[in-house]
Parts: sequence; C-alpha cells; structure tokens
Amino acid sequence: MPVCSHSRASTSAIVQTFPSPWLSQAQPIKVIAPLLSKRALTSIAFAGLFVAVIGAVQFQHGRVYYPHVVVEIQNHAKLEFLQEGVPKDADCQATTAAIADTIRVTCPTCRVAIKQCPGKLEPEREKLFSEEPIAVPSSRMPHGVVLYLSDNKKLALAACRETERLSVATQGFRAVCYPPNTRRPLPGSPRLQRVETWQALAGFLILLLTGFASAFTGYLIVRYEALHANWSFDPVRTGPQKIHATPTPRIGGLGVMAGLFVSGAALLATEQGASGEQFGYLLFASLPAFLGGITEDVTKNVSVFARLTLTILAAACGAWLLGAVLPRLDVPGVDTLLKWTPFAIAFTIFAVGGVANAINIIDGYNGLAAGHAVIVLAALAYVSAQVGDSFLFTSALAMVGALVGFLIWNYPKGKIFLGDGGAYLLGFWLAEVSVLLVVRHPEVSPWFPLLLLVYPIFETLFSIYRRKVIQGVSPGRPDSFHLHQVIYAHINRVHLSDTDSTMITRRNSTVAPYGWLISFSCALPAVFLWKETSWLVAGSMVFCLAYLWLYRQLSKINPAVSSVHSQRDR
Repeated sequence: MPVCSHSRASTSAIVQTFPSPWLSQAQPIKVIAPLLSKRALTSIAFAGLFVAVIGAVQFQHGRVYYPHVVVEIQNHAKLEFLQEGVPKDADCQATTAAIADTIRVTCPTCRVAIKQCPGKLEPEREKLFSEEPIAVPSSRMPHGVVLYLSDNKKLALAACRETERLSVATQGFRAVCYPPNTRRPLPGSPRLQRVETWQALAGFLILLLTGFASAFTGYLIVRYEALHANWSFDPVRTGPQKIHATPTPRIGGLGVMAGLFVSGAALLATEQGASGEQFGYLLFASLPAFLGGITEDVTKNVSVFARLTLTILAAACGAWLLGAVLPRLDVPGVDTLLKWTPFAIAFTIFAVGGVANAINIIDGYNGLAAGHAVIVLAALAYVSAQVGDSFLFTSALAMVGALVGFLIWNYPKGKIFLGDGGAYLLGFWLAEVSVLLVVRHPEVSPWFPLLLLVYPIFETLFSIYRRKVIQGVSPGRPDSFHLHQVIYAHINRVHLSDTDSTMITRRNSTVAPYGWLISFSCALPAVFLWKETSWLVAGSMVFCLAYLWLYRQLSKINPAVSSVHSQRDR
C-alpha cells in the first residue's frame, strides 16, 4: 500500500502519484482526497478540549473525603457518625478527631473503634444523606447523620430518642430521631434571621459600594468617550439587532466588573471567613466569560463559538473552585445520570454556558437584560437569606448593585450598553449562583432558578427552533424576530419610519418594562414556592405556553413576523 504524505502548502487535498498498467510511466494519475475542513477540525479540537476539561474537573471535584467514626458503647451497641464530604484530607482528619474527642469527653466508657476518611462511598452509604428510609434508627447532625446499631432494636431506638432529648440542651440544635423504615426529611430551611443582622447589613453595604463603583466607571466611560470611541462604539444600523440612534459605547460590562472587583476587595479586606474567599473564587471563575465578551466588544471579531467556549471554561473553573456541579434536577432518569460525575460536570458547564448565551440574546433594548437580572438576583438573594447562606446572599446583592450603577447610564437614555462582556459576565453570575444555591442547600428545588430564568432560556430554545425548523437557516444567524423585538415592532408600529434620534431612543426604552413584567411574573410565584418542585414545574410549563400564545398573537398583527412564520406552510 502506498504511503500518503501531507504538504503544508495544501489545505484541501493530498496528492499521491503511482504508476498504472494502462498509462505510460511518464503520465501519473492524481488521486485527490479532501482533508478535514476547518470547521471539522475546530469541532474536533473543541470536543477534545471539552473532554479534557471534564476530566480535569472530575479529578479535582472527585477528591472528596468523608469523616467516618464508629463508637462502641455498652451492651454491644454502636454509634456510627458519617458526615458529608470535604475537599481536603486534612479537614476530614480534623473533623474525625473532633468527633472522637467529643465522644471521649462525654462518654468515658465508650471506645472509638473506627476513625477514617474514605474517599468514596457505596450507594447505600450515599443514601444516608437523602430522605429515603433506612433499616436502623438514625438522627441528623448539622452536616451528616448518626446511626444507632444494636442487635436489640428497642435499645437502639431508645438511644436515638435519648439523643434527641439531650441534643437541644447540650449541642444547641435538635437531633431529630427517625425510627427504622421511616422517611427522614431534610432539615427545614432556617428563617431569614439565620442571615444575622450584621450579615444582612454588610450585604446591603456591599450593594451600595458596588453600585457606586459601577456608576462611577460608567461616568468615566461616558465622560471620556472621545478617547475610546474608535474601538468601543457600537455603530448604528449595522445589523437586524441594532436599534439605537447614535454610536454608543458597548463596554458597560467594564463598570459591572469594576464594581464586583471593588466588592471583592472589600470583602477580602474586612472578612476573614469563608464568604470573602468564596466570593473571590466566584469572581476569578467569571473572568474567562467576561474577557471573551469584552474582547468581542472591542475587536468585533470574536465568534459566538469562541465566546461560548470561554464561558464553558468559566463554568469549569466554578466547578473546580466552588464545587458548582448540579447534583439533581428532580427529573426521573436525568437524576440517575447526574449521579455519574462526568455527566454531571458536562451537563452543568453546558447549562451555565447556555444561560450566559441566553442573557446575551435578550440584551436587545435599554435596560431589558439588566432589569431582568435585578429581579432574578433579588429572588436569589431572598432565598439565600432564607437558607442562611451569607456568601450567596452577598454575591447576589453585589451584582444587583453593579447593575443598578450600570442602569443609571443605560436606562432610559442609553448612554452606554452592556455589551457582550457585560452580558456574558451577567449570565455566568446568574447561572453560577443558581447552581450553587441548589448544590449547597438540598431543600431548594432545582426548578426554583429554572422558573426564574425560564424567560431567556425558552427564548433561546424557541429561537433555535424558529430559525432551524421554520426559517431553514443557521440557528446562530441573527434576525429581528425575538419576542422583545416583536413587542417593539408592535408598540411602535406607527412610528417606525421616524428617524429622529431622540424618538428612536425613547421608543427603544419602551420595551424593557414589558420584559420586566414577564420576569416579575415568574419571580413572584418562585419566591413563594422555592421548595415545591411540582408547583415550580407547573409554573414553568404555564410560562412556556403563555410565551407561545403571546408570540403568536403579536405575529398575527405584525406582517413581517407573520410572513416569516408562514414559510413553514409553503
């Protein structure tokens, strides 16, 4: 068999020469075989990078150690302590030592039989952290469970109930005893006061600080726009989604990021606990998504594929640094797949990238995406306070402050735009806080953030369907038929021929309140039903049906939209 050789100068073919019995030796035959196209090579490279990222994150994410202590007491009975996994072996060893020391002090006659930190649990062991019934009496610690083991089942149950009776006085929390083969509900969510008064006050101070820093950065962008106009301005009418009257800076994301950096510095300087450190990790993880978008704002030459890849990298950083990997969706079948770590990592980073892209899609008019995000973040902050998570509470309020500072310059006069840098940063932040809320608090339904974000998510899915199936074009091809654009065309259909810049800006700003109303209609039931998966699923389905009905009604009125959708029937 002849050997084929590749030439650097050739981009489309491999040429090989060999003799033929039907032709003279001086007349070679050229066999042309196409090389892989640039698009195929890019896809292969992306797939390889994606697999490598999942492997790296799995390696780090999978290094979890479970504190496990078994104590022998009188009458051949045992207590088995098992706590949730921690990322460092040293932390696990310290926890097991603390449990053993407490046992020795409170029960001198007891013997610590096992003190270990396994790196993996069997499925039956993992079941202990769920609500499913088990065959022995048990009670919950703040971050784990205690099993009461004895051949005498009555003795084991009596020990369990005695622990419940003594727990409030000796430990400050109630270790509820669950008899064998009974449902073991997860601890109820703490009340709002679990985010202590000083933590709530600190969160609102962070909001004000972030807002001031963001607004001041916006002022600098507007005040000195002549210095950066050549590379920061968004031109007028250069595409179907450009609806503004004068060239405008599209680097508003710089102000949002500046506000977050100021808040991060303040937290690290004033708070030595975990919240400040975790906020720094979240901020660091967001950088790839932000840098990809802001580079597009400046160069106008970064593809959607590249921006999406960088956002996926940001999600991988979040999974690595913060453990932001979805454990469940409360969907049969999917939850089974999510128990396999590589799938859970891949699903999570794909979902985070999708939400970031969805926020970029609805960023079409002054104040629309930013106002939607403020509503969603307020709901996330409320539930974070309900479950006592000061880190997520502060993270949500910090972004609210940054967006309020941005909106001072963006709505209604449109002095600056969020740009791709701001949109991808915002989308990543919304998705990551949502994932972390579900990961860190099992009592929060995963459909709570889904209902909050159903508007941009469904807008994206419907746009893909509309372009690919109805219009027969690439899903990535921009057009002017998103819901917010259809609303704009409807409420301004009488004045669309008006070219006055002031009127164009005023009409641009009329769309956002309708989008905010849509967002609020999802957020209001979500904050009341954040633990009720069935109701949240129903709310999401109702929204999707209402979206389709509204879009259809507006399409009938708008001839341009109606003509596009009629193509399917031809």
